[in-house]
Amino acid sequence: MNVMLILIVIAATLVGCVVLLWLLLRFALPWWLRRKIASMAGMDQNAGIAARITLVPAAQAWQQPGTASLIDDMLALGFDEIGRFAVPEMPTMQLWAGSHPQDGVAAAVYDHGTMPLFFDLLRVYDDHATCTVTTNPIHDPGNVPPGSRCIADPAMQPRPALETLRAQPLAGNPLPLDAGNFEPVFIELYARSIDHILSKRMPDADEMRAVGARVSEATGTPVPELDDRQMQLAVDMQRSTRLAALQEAIVDRYLQSGQIGAREWERVRDRMAIVHDLLDREDAAELARSNCDYAAIGPMVERVLAQELSPLDTFEKITAALPETQRLRLLGEVDHPLYAQLYVTSV
Repeated sequence: MNVMLILIVIAATLVGCVVLLWLLLRFALPWWLRRKIASMAGMDQNAGIAARITLVPAAQAWQQPGTASLIDDMLALGFDEIGRFAVPEMPTMQLWAGSHPQDGVAAAVYDHGTMPLFFDLLRVYDDHATCTVTTNPIHDPGNVPPGSRCIADPAMQPRPALETLRAQPLAGNPLPLDAGNFEPVFIELYARSIDHILSKRMPDADEMRAVGARVSEATGTPVPELDDRQMQLAVDMQRSTRLAALQEAIVDRYLQSGQIGAREWERVRDRMAIVHDLLDREDAAELARSNCDYAAIGPMVERVLAQELSPLDTFEKITAALPETQRLRLLGEVDHPLYAQLYVTSV
């Protein structure tokens, strides 16, 4: 009962983000354009990217044909069952987890209400790097965190997948997983994987169309035809969703850092302003002047914006020009998912 855990992390991350995009294009965008809430019956109104997840033991019936048979194949290869889990932050996501007593290799079978059945086999190291063999049909090599490796083949069967994984040279010290540490390790691996995805620049229309095409091919469901204006609305929605998830991830890393106590956090948590370089510079400028009389400093802000600095530099330059009493108070900084500064606004 060892390494299994991490593979589910990487695949769950990819599924979470890509399924969100698929739902966005297929359901959310038509609803937004047509204002027909009825067309979204049965869809979670608060769907978004899961910046962090939890695992809940589950026993409901599998959703995809072949899930039980695939699990039997894993057991026949010698994997011991760790458990069955639901992921509340990813509606309809269920997974089966197992580990191999021979070398701690982990197996994860993903049973999702929308995506086709697939599995991961994975080795994890003590620095949380991973080596994974996956049949994920929408795998994106760009979503693999630095230091990790992923071999993707949707047609691969469990036995050759296990042989392929074991043929890869060790890249560090394997991290043994068992029932006692599986859940926290899995959750951290997911966090590292999604942090990597959220730290990248926002997708543009071409990238969203490419992802939509991959999902359409995997699911057999056509992506709605969108004109340029509609696609731009989809890009804007995706950007807002990713920024919200990124802010949640930044706050999580900040709280883990120990820079703030529980009492102080409760006092300021609703007045947070987070600045990083994936914001628009206009957003950064808006945050910098949130304690100010807008009319009085408007010309100065426009001059700074005209310099086309990075969002962080825009924020800092505007802040430096303000009276001390009108500046936001710096609470702390984090380096992950990306460099960010956390401030608190006035009451």
